Amino acid sequence: MPTVNELMNIAKVKLANLLTSEGFMVRDLFKGYEWNRISCRNRLLLGTLFLNYIKTDNIGVVLIEKTSSGQQRYISYRGDIMKLQKMIISNYRCFGKKPTTIEFDDLTGLIGHNSSGKTALITALLKLFGDKTSDRNIERSDFHIPISQNPDSIIENEMFIEAYFTFEKSLVEENALDVPVFFNHFIIDEPQGNPYLRIRLDATWKKSTNPEGIVESKINYITTGLSEVEESDCHKANRQELERIKIVYIPAIRQPNEQLKNVSGSIMYRLLNSIKWSDESKSKIVERTELVEQAFLEEESIILLAESLDTQWNEYHKDQRYSNAKIKFNNSDLETILKKVEVTFSPTQTTRSFKSEELGDGLRSLFYLSIVDTMLNIEEKIMEEIISKGRSKYFDLLPPILTIVAVEEPENHISPQILGRVIERLKTIAYKLNSQSVVTSHSPSIIKRIDPTNIRYFRTCRNIECSEIRALTLPNEEKEAIQFKYIKEAVTAYPELYFAKLVVLGEGDSEEIILKKMLELKNTKIDTSEISIVPLGGRHVNHFWRLLNDLNIPFITLLDFDRERDGGGWGRIKYAIQQLIENGENRKKLLDTDDGVLSKKEFDDMHTWTNYKNIGGWIEMLEGYDVYFSAPLDIDFAMLTKFKEQYIATLADNEGPFIKGYGKIHKPEVKEGDQSTYTKLLNKRIKSDLRATLKDEGGDGATYTAKEKELMIWYNYFFLNRGKPTTHRVLFTENEDIVFEDFPECLQKFVNTIIAKIN
Repeated sequence: MPTVNELMNIAKVKLANLLTSEGFMVRDLFKGYEWNRISCRNRLLLGTLFLNYIKTDNIGVVLIEKTSSGQQRYISYRGDIMKLQKMIISNYRCFGKKPTTIEFDDLTGLIGHNSSGKTALITALLKLFGDKTSDRNIERSDFHIPISQNPDSIIENEMFIEAYFTFEKSLVEENALDVPVFFNHFIIDEPQGNPYLRIRLDATWKKSTNPEGIVESKINYITTGLSEVEESDCHKANRQELERIKIVYIPAIRQPNEQLKNVSGSIMYRLLNSIKWSDESKSKIVERTELVEQAFLEEESIILLAESLDTQWNEYHKDQRYSNAKIKFNNSDLETILKKVEVTFSPTQTTRSFKSEELGDGLRSLFYLSIVDTMLNIEEKIMEEIISKGRSKYFDLLPPILTIVAVEEPENHISPQILGRVIERLKTIAYKLNSQSVVTSHSPSIIKRIDPTNIRYFRTCRNIECSEIRALTLPNEEKEAIQFKYIKEAVTAYPELYFAKLVVLGEGDSEEIILKKMLELKNTKIDTSEISIVPLGGRHVNHFWRLLNDLNIPFITLLDFDRERDGGGWGRIKYAIQQLIENGENRKKLLDTDDGVLSKKEFDDMHTWTNYKNIGGWIEMLEGYDVYFSAPLDIDFAMLTKFKEQYIATLADNEGPFIKGYGKIHKPEVKEGDQSTYTKLLNKRIKSDLRATLKDEGGDGATYTAKEKELMIWYNYFFLNRGKPTTHRVLFTENEDIVFEDFPECLQKFVNTIIAKIN
């Protein structure tokens, strides 16, 4: 049998490994059978040694209140924090038998179409850690049934929900607490590795004579890091321990008045009933309530009502046990009085205060969130008191180790300008040491305020009718910092793409105006709001292709051809092929020609090619990969080739390019005999605008016709020196007779492909 000093050394070792906020006693540092073998005398000596050790050494442990039996309790606050790292779900509701994994951050945004599994994920958390028994109950409907399978043919069905928690050192040690409650169940995969915890719910449904069948479930700690779990790796988790992890669920349909009612499980009940009411306060409340009741009962009308009620009651029965019927407040004890507590709001337009149920939907939603924030704020203050003083002066409540606040659709009933404030509050909650936030949303206003790295995209796989969850596939932040920042900012700016039926990756703002107008003129039944047009400027498209592919969101790309611009023409063909190769497409197939597959050198030199005779075949090949081009330059120039006169007609009298001494180019004032001079000046202007269009590094315009070169004057005026979107909007506003067939052929082809994809 170990000596007391040896036992003390064992306690010190165990103490060094304590994690997370929980009160403990010396006996908790030993396994049950170890403690039972220690004699009563040695237990007392060990307790004394441990107490002196705590008092004399600064090891991050403080004394807190003793138990009712007089045993000393302690709490550690070295700064380790507990966080939900991931969940693995199998065969639960919309999640199929193949395990589905979701990683969590401090603030995690869940997005996706309706019925894609967002709420199911939150209810999975409630099955493990919900306050209410009704939230934790497993029913037949919780088991996933494939759409192809007849439910009546199933004899037995199994599911599991597993949560992984990690423990990391806090940067603000004095604000965090540690606990031994989960210590015996930690898993450490490697030396010096951080410990983690696995908590798993297993449930089985069996067919029986009961229409709902028989459901058996159990929650265990899993003490192996392996995916295959043996019976010896499972250790029963009791409810008292699991309650140290709290889920605050704020559903899409919010009823704050229910949370405010003082009923078991509500936030107000938890806070009010943990208050340390002094005997004096209790007596005062009861006495004053009795005075109110006395005044009430002395009212003559009440006396008359009471006498009549008592008389009529006795006419109906002769049971002496219940012969006296009296009217009372029934508020003689503190608990009953507390049930009458409610929050009111003033001032109002009327002279009376409003109750929470009288608030509008938006204010009720905001107030619901404020209740949750209040609870967390109070718990934080309690924890600070426990750390500094060993106990809370005002509340008899030990806060949870971890609180996860799950909010469904915070945008419901709340005006857009307030949503930013709501998300900032949820971020504040998330970044507390012992709390996390989970948000579901369909609102771009919400999603754009959540870091893309924290977003999880839910989708339903139509072929198997199961939900899948994906993180966004972004470039590597360390190796591709510029690309990472660019794509991250793009998805933040255009959150609509997550809900689009089709994403159009374009070059700039013109695409959105022109393409949507063409769809409108095509007289289709397509809702253009279901198409998200994302301007990328032709940059890093392969990263966007990979992102959208992984999310299974259909997309199509429209790039500028930029013939004779630096990197344009054949350079754009080469760029598109390179991007496809980087995205995993077959290189040989992409580079196959009538003369065989291009060699590495031939492909490397493609951007230097000058013969455009056979380029049509390459463009057609890329269209097979949904990569199209606005030719010969960009979408604005293509539009100008078809609508030059209409664009010019939108100009005011004082607008338009001019040649000094000859007035506006579209209305030149050329005197007889000056034609030659004017022509020279015009050609000089064309040459100047051609250079401005193709840039200094570009070509000399040899591949453009004389008419196209002259158009570059107007291209510079309308699209390089004025706002492109405004120019196109004015064109469509002032020319209602434009039809789909008037547009450039390259754009007609592109829009027809969009229609085919949507339909």
